[in-house]
Amino acid sequence: MAHISEYDVENLFIDRLESIGYEFVDMSNYDDAVANFRKQLAAFNAPKLVEAKGEAAFSDAEFGRVMIHVDNHSVYESAKILRDKYVLTLDNGRTVYLDFFSSDTDRNIYQVTHQVTMDKDHKDDVSYKNRYDVTILINGLPLVQIELKRPGVEINEAINQINRYRKFSFKGLFRYLQLFVVSNSVQTKYFCNENEMDGGVYNPILKSLVFFWTDENNKRINKLDEFTAEFLRRSTITEMLDKYMVIKTTEPVLMVMRPYQIFAVKAAKRRVLESNQNGYVFACTGSGKTLTSFKLAQLLRDEPRVDKVIFLIDRKDLDDQTVDEYNSFEKDCVDGSDSTAVLVKQLKQADRKLIVTTIQKMANAVKSKRYEALMDSYRDKKVVFIIDECHRSQFGKMHGDIQRHFRNANYIGFTGTPIFEANKGKDGRTTADVFYAGSKLDACLHRYMIKDAIADGNVLRFSVEYQRTIFAKQVAANGIDPERLGDPDYCRRHNLDLDALYHDDERIRVIAEDIFEHHEQHVHPQGKDIYTALFAVDSIKTLGKYYDAFKALNEARPEGERYRVAAIFTYQANEDMDEGGDEHSQELLGRCMDDYNAMFGTSFAPDSFDAYRKDITRRMKQKDLPQVDILLVVNMMLTGFDAKPLNTLYLDKNLIWHTLVQAYSRTNRVDKVTKQFGQIVSYRDIKRAQDDALRLFSGDGDPNEYLLESYEYYVNRWVNQVPALRKAAQTVDDAGQLQSEGDIRQFVVAFRSLSGTLATLKTFGKFDWDDLSVVLGEEEYEGYKSWYLYYHDEAKKRDPKVPVPVDVDFDVELVRTDRINVMYILSLLKSAHDAEKSDEERARDIDLVMREIERSDNDALRAKKDIMEAFIRTRFYDLPEDADIQQAYEQFERESLQAEIESFAYDNGLDAKDVLEVFSEYTFGGSISEEAIRRRLAAYHMGLLKITKMTGAIKEFVVNTYSRYKAEGE
Repeated sequence: MAHISEYDVENLFIDRLESIGYEFVDMSNYDDAVANFRKQLAAFNAPKLVEAKGEAAFSDAEFGRVMIHVDNHSVYESAKILRDKYVLTLDNGRTVYLDFFSSDTDRNIYQVTHQVTMDKDHKDDVSYKNRYDVTILINGLPLVQIELKRPGVEINEAINQINRYRKFSFKGLFRYLQLFVVSNSVQTKYFCNENEMDGGVYNPILKSLVFFWTDENNKRINKLDEFTAEFLRRSTITEMLDKYMVIKTTEPVLMVMRPYQIFAVKAAKRRVLESNQNGYVFACTGSGKTLTSFKLAQLLRDEPRVDKVIFLIDRKDLDDQTVDEYNSFEKDCVDGSDSTAVLVKQLKQADRKLIVTTIQKMANAVKSKRYEALMDSYRDKKVVFIIDECHRSQFGKMHGDIQRHFRNANYIGFTGTPIFEANKGKDGRTTADVFYAGSKLDACLHRYMIKDAIADGNVLRFSVEYQRTIFAKQVAANGIDPERLGDPDYCRRHNLDLDALYHDDERIRVIAEDIFEHHEQHVHPQGKDIYTALFAVDSIKTLGKYYDAFKALNEARPEGERYRVAAIFTYQANEDMDEGGDEHSQELLGRCMDDYNAMFGTSFAPDSFDAYRKDITRRMKQKDLPQVDILLVVNMMLTGFDAKPLNTLYLDKNLIWHTLVQAYSRTNRVDKVTKQFGQIVSYRDIKRAQDDALRLFSGDGDPNEYLLESYEYYVNRWVNQVPALRKAAQTVDDAGQLQSEGDIRQFVVAFRSLSGTLATLKTFGKFDWDDLSVVLGEEEYEGYKSWYLYYHDEAKKRDPKVPVPVDVDFDVELVRTDRINVMYILSLLKSAHDAEKSDEERARDIDLVMREIERSDNDALRAKKDIMEAFIRTRFYDLPEDADIQQAYEQFERESLQAEIESFAYDNGLDAKDVLEVFSEYTFGGSISEEAIRRRLAAYHMGLLKITKMTGAIKEFVVNTYSRYKAEGE
């Protein structure tokens, strides 16, 4: 096969776009882009301009006013301007309402260009010169950017490239870019633009927010040509920009919907508007049902045929997170009160077509005589009810009351775990029965099951470990198969009652010890990120036993190594006491709250239970710190609770069907790179129930597709991956001698794969480096890692010492531990400075320090590496015996910083005082004003070109120097 270059791919792609209605326009720089925008905007608004001034063109003054309106805004603000009108005052005094975009495909002007160069010569706030692959313009504004790689190149390199452009060169009109497409011809993805800065900190687009496009059956459309025919069709891209992007109202965030969300919304709209029937959407838990359902509500709200759209939520799901999420889509749309009167007031407002409320309040309004006249006025109106988590809230009397009252209503439900024949409850109804769509239509509007979500990377797979805790010798019966003691049907056939064994105090103590022994490797598997865990047990009484066992274990640990354990549960006020000595559940909850208050400085009591629940929720989500490490529950938090930092579920209870899938799904939300899967550690054998549930909710698929392989599988993968690393660099020393970009890329890719396997292996309770050292041991791995991090650091520099690939994906989060940090090195130096040590001992200590500095993966320490090594070489040995090592190092840093500023100033003919003032302003405020630098440089009487170059040089020096000298954790 002939080698295909990126240039060839680009030309073929542009030809394809021209064939589906895009006009090619030749543009080479930003000036061309502005001139084209002026021309196309006038053409797009031609009828208005001709009527108001007699020609479809702007004068220089008029276009200047347009540019003042559209230029120098954030990506978020630009997205709002794009979708709004602008009142332009013409030179003749008249005004016209200008549009920038239309939902009408026939009205918009579609263009394509390529190789536009952005540089300082044409746009002064561009940091680095860049040339873009292919740009789609609508009405003259660049709205879609496509970056192409040749086949065989990782698509993540194109994502990294776009992130680089966002940081350094997407300025001016390019802030109007809404969508990005990346492709290597055989794999294609799309994603949404965002503000490149968030609170003064660079905000890269995460790989988890980059999506594949699919057809209605969730079949992936990978090839660039097929993707172009579907996604970049003028009608589709217009619809994406018009209907299927979300501009949040409470935070500066843009979102684009994923294909399954779009297909579900379209199917639900057709069911309501064309078929006048009901239906439900089966969308995997964690795949974004809330956004899908709310977007459907908004689109139906805008339909003239619909009188009211009422979004129903179960009251227990309406927590702070849910309210915030709904309000972010549409400001103040949720009434979080318990008052039915507020709902009634909203129903009276004719101009309020979208209401978000609870099913409990709606049921109260329907049955209340007080509101009868108002509610009767809605009996025959076209009302659409959209119900979230409909497998739960729809079963019972409340739904029946609502359905009987609204005779012309439609009901659209959303659930990740529908009720089927196999898992239906006592009332015998399935989700399809509740959302009956007539005899000819399938009640299920669209399916996006767990297998689809895992394949797309929208949720994570599960790692399930079963720990046997009951053995045959504990059972007083002969002929018992020890492998089947966890099978309830087997035990029933053999008349085995395991309840007493499950609740044996010794078993509980052993399980508590096992959890504490392995908890760190579960929630802190690799890298520096730490996650949270749930522990679900079968009763409040059992919870109390575990809580006390954890408390005893914590008291035996050093204070700095204790886990923050909390518990939450609901109880019956008048519950039966099993025995006179048992603790009432309210008393247990009070004890748990007292410990919680002591741990976190709060003041909760049983009568402030809801506030207690909310505080726990925020700590489990790491919204408030310190976090709760392990949360003990019985049933609470196992459904509907969405916390991305939660990655582990310990289980000592039996689960089946939708309760099992819901509980497992608390752990598999996509979060940081270091969270690679949801971890389940079960102390009961529920494998058969697990397989049945996963099979049911994945369309009778293989349940093993959603689970990680065994420990032995990943050991074998390690063994098979090491030769690829050895091929790239036979030894650790060889890894440091790589000279070509291709060789460094090969090494990075090989080591990255190996580090990912290690991250998975470390989550298993049986992990042991001895199993891996047959081919590559820990010490050698750490040696390779130090060179991997070296190449990563070089890739971030403007002038790297080696030809490292600029956009190669390092996934460096997977290898960082942060154990060897600045304070750790200073503590080693303090030990080495001990006056009682011999010269030989001190030399050995310093050798250790230098090696630890070299192999550290802590960002702050790696940035200070040269400074710390210089301190040891030039200052450490001359310190007096009573010297404070930390103070001595900090003084050395201050002097070193001053010396660097003075050297930079001298080399560039500047006064060091001016450079120091810019540095101080950046340290204090976190940003640099180029205009302020220019004002300082005016005193040096430089030419304009030199001032521009010097401004850039000062800015780069200050940012880079600050990154090296800033305090750890700053």
